[in-house]
Amino acid sequence: MPMRAILAGAPAADPRRGEIYEINLDPAKGREQKGRRVCLVVSTDALNQSGLGTAIACTMTTTHRPKFQWRPKLDLEDLHIVDPRWRPEPSWVQTDQLITLDTDEGRFLRHVATVVVPERMAEVTKWLRLMIGP
Repeated sequence: MPMRAILAGAPAADPRRGEIYEINLDPAKGREQKGRRVCLVVSTDALNQSGLGTAIACTMTTTHRPKFQWRPKLDLEDLHIVDPRWRPEPSWVQTDQLITLDTDEGRFLRHVATVVVPERMAEVTKWLRLMIGP
């Protein structure tokens, strides 16, 4: 069955700030992230639950790039694993890769984990503020 047909029947997602989802980022253009990617929801729950059907997330990577200091690390101890099929690895939140997602279009494939250490989300927020400026 084609992926589009599978996604068309998917229920709307109900993301919360700090949750990590596997998300379908296709279609993408140019240098945008593509394919199925793990992403951290960074938008406030006020936006997430507003009825607009919109959430903001950052993609994550397991590749550490020391030059990219604005990518905070998430260790396994920082997470509560929700989907036992997901095999977590230490990851870096790409605060330079913000994406706005429609929660009603089947892009949110599965909730895999939640960040449970408040200091980690505070660090993500700090870098997001530095990325977009004052």
